[in-house]
Amino acid sequence: MNPTTTVNLQEILTHAGLSEEPLVLYGMSWDDYSELLDLTEGQNYPKLTYYNGVLKIMGKHGFLHENISRFLYDLVRIVSLVLKVKVISSGSMTLLAKKIGKGAEPDESFYIQNAACFPLKKTLFDYEADTPPDLVIEVDESSKSGEKFTIYAEFGIREFWRYDKNELKIYGLDELGNYREIINSIAFPILSTQILNEYLTRREQDDQFEALLDFEKWLRLQTENN
Repeated sequence: MNPTTTVNLQEILTHAGLSEEPLVLYGMSWDDYSELLDLTEGQNYPKLTYYNGVLKIMGKHGFLHENISRFLYDLVRIVSLVLKVKVISSGSMTLLAKKIGKGAEPDESFYIQNAACFPLKKTLFDYEADTPPDLVIEVDESSKSGEKFTIYAEFGIREFWRYDKNELKIYGLDELGNYREIINSIAFPILSTQILNEYLTRREQDDQFEALLDFEKWLRLQTENN
């Protein structure tokens, strides 16, 4: 592969931004990835994923992807407020690890068990110095995030919610450093995949605002009964 110039990288970003389909490039260096991060600094899109020389660039997402992502964010915020659990959102914060050659930007991420360790700084996340988020969420509406199982596992992120094919699944990091599908959330044991998918379905079939209000009512009822 020929050396990549700044102009070429800008052209790559422009091309990627025109499509909802991901652009995957092979044989890319960490310097290429770092330069692309600099070029996209302060922008929500495109999102970049880097793993062992493979660079995946995701352009703008459509309404449905963003709607599902923000709905899941709303559910987490409601749980935080009703249960009085400290949750700090880190959104699509770029996770970087030059040492292991990996980097990613989740659709949503949260500090929960490690809320006190949230890195309040302007610089990028540092794999060797910062604590990773406790929960990441990926919505596979226009592209797949299968490679992120390996990436997030190496970052030591305990919990991974993945929405794919109209279904949300929860994965927990086991003692061997692998994700296993689980029924209940680690951060919020009161939440099961059944409950989350029930309200995700209601988001689609009914009024979304009413679905969120009903979720809050359900949550308060659970706390009162316990």
